[in-house]
Amino acid sequence: MKSNTLDIKLGQLLSSLSLALDIAENRYFGHSRRTAYIAYTIAKEMELNEEEIVNTYYASLIHDIGMAGQMSKYSVTEIHFNDVLKKDHCSLGGEVVSKLPLSSDIIDYILYHHEEWDGSGVYGLRGDDIPLPAQIIHLADYFELFFLRKYEEVGQNLELKSVKEWINTYKNKMFNEEICDTFLSIVERDKFWFDLQPQNIRGALNIIEPDKNTTIDIYDLKRISQAFSILIDSKSPFTYEHSQGIAKITNKFASYLGYNPLMVQKLEIAANLHDIGKLDVPNSILEKPGKLSEKEFQIIKAHPYYTKLILKQVEGIEDIAEWAGNHHEKLNGKGYPEKLDYRSITKEDQVIALADIYQALTEDRPYRRGMKPKSAIDIMMGMAKKNYIDYNLLLDFKKIVL
Repeated sequence: MKSNTLDIKLGQLLSSLSLALDIAENRYFGHSRRTAYIAYTIAKEMELNEEEIVNTYYASLIHDIGMAGQMSKYSVTEIHFNDVLKKDHCSLGGEVVSKLPLSSDIIDYILYHHEEWDGSGVYGLRGDDIPLPAQIIHLADYFELFFLRKYEEVGQNLELKSVKEWINTYKNKMFNEEICDTFLSIVERDKFWFDLQPQNIRGALNIIEPDKNTTIDIYDLKRISQAFSILIDSKSPFTYEHSQGIAKITNKFASYLGYNPLMVQKLEIAANLHDIGKLDVPNSILEKPGKLSEKEFQIIKAHPYYTKLILKQVEGIEDIAEWAGNHHEKLNGKGYPEKLDYRSITKEDQVIALADIYQALTEDRPYRRGMKPKSAIDIMMGMAKKNYIDYNLLLDFKKIVL
C-alpha cells in the first residue's frame, strides 16, 4: 500500500456498518448479517449472475439503513406493519445509499425490498416488475425477523414442517413462488441452520463473502463516513450536525497542524464516525433535559466502546478506529471507557477530542443553550489546567476557532 493511499475491503466495511445498524435503539442484534446470509444463499442457489449476487449481498447488509437516525424512535414491528413508516424507511434508505459509492442497482434493491409479489406493497410494484434481488431480500428479511427470531425468542425447537407451512402461507402473495421453492430446498441442509446461529454468523459471512477483492479508496471511505454522520446526527435534533461540525473543525485543525493530506482525510473520517456507537443510545437519554442517572450515564459511556468495536472490524482503518473511539479519554486517566492516560493517548486522539468538546459546548442541548466560542474555550482552558486535555494543543486549537 502506498503511503498516500488507503485500500479498504468494501464487503468488510459494509459488514461492520451493518453491526452499527443492528445495535441501534429498537433494533435486533445480528439481523442484517443473517438477512445477508439468507439472501446470498438464495441468490447463489438461483444462479443469479455474479454482479447480482454481490449487489444482493451488499444491499442485504445495509437494507435497514433507512431505519437508523430519525426513524430510530420506532420499533421494527411498528415500521414493518405501518405502510407510511415502511415507505419512509425504504425511501430514506434509498436516499442514503445514493450517497454511497455503490452500484445504482443497490438503491433499487433497498428502495423496493418491501414490495409484495401480489402488488400490495408500499410502491405498488407487482410480480416481475420488482427487481429479483429485492424480492430475495424481502423474503430473507421477513423470515429472519418474523419466523426464525420468534422461534428463538420463545425457545421453541424449529421444525422444517413449520418452515414449510410459514413459506406456503405467503407463496404467490408476499413472495415469488420460485424464490419460495428455492428457499425450501435450502432449509433442508443442516449447514444452513448451523451458519445462522449467532456465534457462527460472522465466521460464515467471512467464508461466503462474494467479491472479496473489491476495495475502496480514501475518498470513497470519506463519502461513506459522511453519509453515516448524517444518520448519526439525525437521531436527535440536539445532535443535528454534531458529527458533521466536528469533521469540519477537525479538517481545519489538522491542516493547521501540518498533517499531510492523507492524515487530514483520515482524521476527518474518524470525526464523522466518532459517535457511530451512539446509535445504541436511546433518545430518551440523549434528549433528557435533567441530570442523567448513574444507569443512564453508564449507557452513554458505552458509545465510544461500540464505535471502536464496530470500526476495528475493518482491516486497514485501525488507526481511525482508535482516534474515533478515544474521544472521551482524558490525559489524567479520568475519561472513558478505557481510562487511558497521557502515556497512551495520542495527539490524533486529542485532535478529535478537542473538536468534540468544543462542538458540544457551542451547540444547543436539552438542558442549556449553546455557548459563545470564547466561553467554550475558557471552559476548555480550565480542563487543560486539570490535565484533562493538552494545554499546548489547545492553544493551537484556540487560534482556529476564535
